[in-house]
Amino acid sequence: MQLLVIFAVIACAWSAPCVHDNHADLTEEHVINMVVAALDSNSDGVISEIDILSYFVVKFDHNGDLAIDESEFVKQWNQEFHDEIAFAQHVFHHLDAVENGQLDISDIDPLVKRADTSGDGVIQTIEFKTYLELIYDAC
Repeated sequence: MQLLVIFAVIACAWSAPCVHDNHADLTEEHVINMVVAALDSNSDGVISEIDILSYFVVKFDHNGDLAIDESEFVKQWNQEFHDEIAFAQHVFHHLDAVENGQLDISDIDPLVKRADTSGDGVIQTIEFKTYLELIYDAC
């Protein structure tokens, strides 16, 4: 399963060139920890579908249509995590699993499948960290 995730991340890397740079000089590890902490707001070690939806809809859906388009995502990712715009676009394209130009409910199941390397249907925080590391490494 982990091999499939690696192939999926590498395949996305071909389609979205990026430059990894952080204008606040935050390390990759720091940003990944920030993202995971934001998603696992109750600190239970699990990133649930509800955690993903509630975080991204509340923070990233600026127009309230329950879908996050690339411009909304890039703007918020850049403001919140200080990664440069090209890298935020790179992350967006990895999270847009159904490749419809927006993040919405249809991306949740594919995201769980990509990040859940144990195959138990639950994303542990360590699994999501690994998933984000692969996205960073694919840049």
